[in-house]
Amino acid sequence: MSFILDSGVLLLFSMDNNFLKGETMKILKAIGIIVVLLIVVVGIFIATFKPPKYDDFGVYNDLKKFTLEQFAGAKARPVQTFTINLSFPYSKIFGDSVLSIPMKSFETDRIAAASISQFEVPPGSGYFRDYTLNIRPSYAFKAPVFHIDFMKPSPGVPGLCSMDIFNVDPETINYEKFFGPEMENVKKAMALVAQYQRTVEQGRGKITKYLDPYKSPYRIELQEPKGDEAARKAYYQAAGEAFKIMLSVYLKSLAVLSPDPAYAGRHEQKMKEMVTALYKNDVAINLGKKIFKDQFNKFWMDSFWNVQIPASE
Repeated sequence: MSFILDSGVLLLFSMDNNFLKGETMKILKAIGIIVVLLIVVVGIFIATFKPPKYDDFGVYNDLKKFTLEQFAGAKARPVQTFTINLSFPYSKIFGDSVLSIPMKSFETDRIAAASISQFEVPPGSGYFRDYTLNIRPSYAFKAPVFHIDFMKPSPGVPGLCSMDIFNVDPETINYEKFFGPEMENVKKAMALVAQYQRTVEQGRGKITKYLDPYKSPYRIELQEPKGDEAARKAYYQAAGEAFKIMLSVYLKSLAVLSPDPAYAGRHEQKMKEMVTALYKNDVAINLGKKIFKDQFNKFWMDSFWNVQIPASE
């Protein structure tokens, strides 16, 4: 009797064990199917994904036109249109396998390089992702650097606009002295965009801490409002008007400066220190090195800044 009971127990245990094994295999197969489906779905998403395009409401073209008008009498510097073939994942970030940067740059007796750079995707489409202007004064003038980087949203990053008057030598270059009677217009420009100024909680200055020694008290760092197109249009137009005022103020202030040839050596050294800090630390520049590859130094050092630093730095 005991033997029969023991045999029954063993049989039941064996049946339960086989049942559990069978159920485990079913679960594993189901998980495997789900994983395969997820891989397929993700693959299709990656293959077909294109970042959305955003309207700048004609502001970028207006800013470019305004800038070109200011430099109508200036000498054009010999810069080229850069065409870059993009591999994954950059082709997904930019929304195409090719982008172009149709640069323009000018020089005067007071300006070594006033450079406009825009990313056009795809080439010839007329769709620009940004508007960037950088003005590097000649070394004999005790003047700061004018810079704006006005960007549309991109995957994971909101639309941003940073505009500043970088001071590479605070011991020598004085904002109040440089702007003089134009200081009221600087404040007017800042008031136009006050409601869009990025907060610390939104990330203001977080990725540009290395530039803190060079930033001005008049820094404009804006974040684009989301959603409502009317709100976006108002933002773009306000930022555009602030840019026009700041560029006009900068050029007027620079125009009345007297050169100091004895200062040129110190100014050059200080400028190279800031450009080196950008080259080593800036997130966008490090991305640019990967995208442009062997063309980056020609684009950024030669064309955009007209400043030479050791590439190894």
